Amino acid sequence: MHERPRLVTFDFYTALVDCQATIVPALRGALGETVDAEALAREWRAKQLEWAQLSNSLCRGRIPFRECTRLALRHVLARHRIGAGEGEIGTLVAAWDRMRPWPEAAATLGTIKARGYAIAILSNGDEAMLRSGAAAFDVAFDHIFASEQAGHYKPHPGMYALPAMRTGIAGHAVLHVAGSGNDVLGARLAGLRCIWSNRTGEPPADASVRADHELRDLTELLAIL
Repeated sequence: MHERPRLVTFDFYTALVDCQATIVPALRGALGETVDAEALAREWRAKQLEWAQLSNSLCRGRIPFRECTRLALRHVLARHRIGAGEGEIGTLVAAWDRMRPWPEAAATLGTIKARGYAIAILSNGDEAMLRSGAAAFDVAFDHIFASEQAGHYKPHPGMYALPAMRTGIAGHAVLHVAGSGNDVLGARLAGLRCIWSNRTGEPPADASVRADHELRDLTELLAIL
């Protein structure tokens, strides 16, 4: 990093929390131990993100992220012919409000905050979902930038403009910690500096547009900030 960033933003559902570790037990609890909860969780997440991109493309107004989550779950259950009542579906969708942080996430955020950086969530989630999820951390976020504030989902440039619009901090003074290759692409093309929390060593979405750094876990961020 060159100039010290004034604000560090974090993707929520991949960079800060472990969706798979949260959703798999929820699926088993609601649907029984016989389901392939690992595969269902991955498929649900992929379909949830697909719905977010459909929302960006349909030009009919933003579909709330909770509704994207519900629609995705219904699709996955129907595809696998798994019966579930409204109670089970509601319980599973609500699990997205109680995501499990990565083991090192809270301590890393605490250290970054103690070093004088402002920290924020920049996520596709609805604001209510993100505020609920933020309660799992014992450090206060200075800002929560939710997709409903932009009216679009990542990687739409409107999402990455939120920090500047809401705080007056110029884009070059914002450092975004992305959780996916698409998030990196969106942040970099919007003019933000970007670090990719790439735990599984995924290749970039576009090899010509790369993050400034890649991490295998969030503790590696402390050597940069």
